[in-house]
Amino acid sequence: PLTWQCTVLEYLDLVRTDRASADLCSMYKPVNGVEFSASAGQAFTDAITRAIGSVPTSIHELETARFFGVWLGNGANDIPSADAEDTRKALLKEFALTSDKRIPDAIMSASLNYRREFLAGVIESDNASFVAASSFVEEHWVVSSSDEQFLLQLRRLARSIGLHVGPVSQSAASTISISGEAMCSFGSLIGFEHKRPAERTPESWAVLCSNSWTFAIEEIGHGEYFGFTLDGNSRVLLGDYTVSHNTKLLDKIRQTNVQGGEAGGITQQIGATYFPADAIEKKTSAMYPSTKIDMKIPGLLIIDTPGHESFTNLRSRGSSMCNIAILVVDIMHGLEPQTLESLRLLRDRKTPFIVALNKIDRMYGWNQCPNSPFHDTFKKQPAHTVSEFEDRVAQVKVEFAEQGLNAELYYKNKNFAKYVSLVPTSAFSGEGIPDLLDLLVTLTQQRMSNQLMYLSELECTVLEVKVIEGLGTTIDVIMSNGVLHVGDRIIICGMDGPIITNVRALLTPQPMRELRVKSAYVHHKSIKAAMGVKISAPGLEKAIAGSRLMVIGPDDDEEELMDEFISDLARLDDAIDKSGRGVWVQASTLGSLEALLELLRVSKIPVSGINIGPVHKKDVTRASAMLERAKEYAIMLCFDVKIDKDAEKMAKDLGIKVFTADIIYHLYDDYMAHNAQIVENKRKELADLAVFPCIMNIISEEHVFNTRSGLLLGVDIKEGHLRLGTPICVIKISHETNVRRVVTLGKVTAIKVNDKPVDIVRKGKAGAGFTIRIENTTQGHDKKYGRHFDEDDLLYSRLTRDSIDVLKESFRDDLTTEEWKLVINLKGMLGVE
Repeated sequence: PLTWQCTVLEYLDLVRTDRASADLCSMYKPVNGVEFSASAGQAFTDAITRAIGSVPTSIHELETARFFGVWLGNGANDIPSADAEDTRKALLKEFALTSDKRIPDAIMSASLNYRREFLAGVIESDNASFVAASSFVEEHWVVSSSDEQFLLQLRRLARSIGLHVGPVSQSAASTISISGEAMCSFGSLIGFEHKRPAERTPESWAVLCSNSWTFAIEEIGHGEYFGFTLDGNSRVLLGDYTVSHNTKLLDKIRQTNVQGGEAGGITQQIGATYFPADAIEKKTSAMYPSTKIDMKIPGLLIIDTPGHESFTNLRSRGSSMCNIAILVVDIMHGLEPQTLESLRLLRDRKTPFIVALNKIDRMYGWNQCPNSPFHDTFKKQPAHTVSEFEDRVAQVKVEFAEQGLNAELYYKNKNFAKYVSLVPTSAFSGEGIPDLLDLLVTLTQQRMSNQLMYLSELECTVLEVKVIEGLGTTIDVIMSNGVLHVGDRIIICGMDGPIITNVRALLTPQPMRELRVKSAYVHHKSIKAAMGVKISAPGLEKAIAGSRLMVIGPDDDEEELMDEFISDLARLDDAIDKSGRGVWVQASTLGSLEALLELLRVSKIPVSGINIGPVHKKDVTRASAMLERAKEYAIMLCFDVKIDKDAEKMAKDLGIKVFTADIIYHLYDDYMAHNAQIVENKRKELADLAVFPCIMNIISEEHVFNTRSGLLLGVDIKEGHLRLGTPICVIKISHETNVRRVVTLGKVTAIKVNDKPVDIVRKGKAGAGFTIRIENTTQGHDKKYGRHFDEDDLLYSRLTRDSIDVLKESFRDDLTTEEWKLVINLKGMLGVE
């Protein structure tokens, strides 16, 4: 049984001895009790849905929990019989309470609110009473029952809420006493006043505990750990260090041999892990216990790529670093924004991939079988868990279909070319990992045999640029073909142009069984692909992550190679707007910068400057040029990079808006939202200067209601639309000289349609016409009807050069195509230059 009211040490002991039970608990609070994971409460909702034939509301679920509490508290004898009680009868039947009068498992692991509601129902039953506090006892509830097992269950449930519950007392009837600080949270839940606990202010210790959280802590050994990629998703505490790691799945694939202290041929490299054929055979042996698989590949080099867009957006000539990819999808959440971005990049690169449908162990009632093939572990799952698994897989298939892809569980997939294979896995328990490796081997052997060819020509990509104590600036690279030697002359892309240097050292981490040795790296004279390796060489400070690396041979022309690398950077310069106006863009790698620039190009967002790597004051200085040229573009879009504190302060002081994000589309969305706000603010500022095109006619002489200052006219719209505040004019042409003269009457200060004031009137929307008031807002003479104009004159909105420019800049989308044509016509008629 789960012991909820326990010390932290006891809780950690529970994690070690009964991990499956402890995993149900997503939060542990000593006072407020336990909150299970959302998936654990799904069984309660699903059962109610089946009983009533529709999805229940949260209020309906709370009422059901209370009904069960009252019914079981009263002895579970009164079976509803009237027609009006059909729903309750259906609920009792669905939860098997008519035959097994116990607290359903679905209630025991439901949300904290539902368990509180259930217990409140028990307290309101006839078999529960309240004992007030006195000098001898503290206040408590007493629940009695002839069913001792029910009381034991209730004791466990009350403890999960954070209450103190004593042992079951035996007398004429079995009883338990329930007390504790958490009783005060039931005041509003209990309808009977004589059973309510006294109101009181929580003690400071209770407040502290209710806001305290605990963590499951695992010891993972001592030593230096390298090759981790940073994305900020998760944290592992290592003494005084905090190490980020975003791929539990890869950890689990490595784990079997690492824990035994034996590397087993599996080598941890810089940003990658190499699995030789014999290690793969050992890990997939459970799939074929009686036969030996025929391994035709030498091994697998698995690159931990999340956060390294250099691989998915690679521009290596006609070749991709990745032959096949594993897309990790959380079965509990489906395709999330970062997953969709990875999916888009894989499709753009036409990279084949399989899907690891991860976290299957998080489903309610899942029985773990560590490191087992999926078909073995799936046979051992209860019916409700199998049903939940099938529902979630169906949902993931629908989400892939929405992206234009067919998906199917790998063991049901009859056509690997047309259907994406879904492999159910658990990075925590290792379930499904043999299936994943086996499918990778099968696909690579059957469909990529022509790529299983070692080439002597070097294919190498820079993964990251790092400063290492004692080594200076180094680069982490992935070699997919060829060989590198100490002393080789190499060329890579740099921010100021190509960098040519000599390899000073080739380094890989110590084998896993030697983590405690003082030296962090093993030095090599040469390295052969495929391999992840750290290169130490002079002049790497401005190297660009995501660029390719080439060796300059004795017969190669250095100048020609430099021109080739300069062309790699030329495309980035093409992205910069020639007008000098635009946002500043900064990214962590060449690949991610290209991806962001392409998104901005498609969205027609100009770019004034770019850089790769952390943001420093010099970047802010260059971006600040927009404060004078175009203030709306004084913005920095920073993708997956750190911002220096001095740079951040400088940007704030100068008024430069800095956006940061780890997902490209989040960065884009943030910018678009900010830009929309700027546009809206500018529209409000310029609203008084904007004059919209309109031509009106006076309906008749009878519809002239005031002929002097404050002209009151009945009009109709011939073209365009009229807005409040529009200046109105007439055009008078001399019959003798044929000279055109524009007479400004004033501004529209009121518009009424059917005696109701409005701000805008559009053509054809005012029925038999409407009334306007025109007032002179200048110091000039008032214009009078009959002297300056008459009923035969058309009324025009008075456009000027400035008003037309404002329309173009801030109100372009507010006008239809026909109205823009009207602007052009009015411009000519009014003589606007």
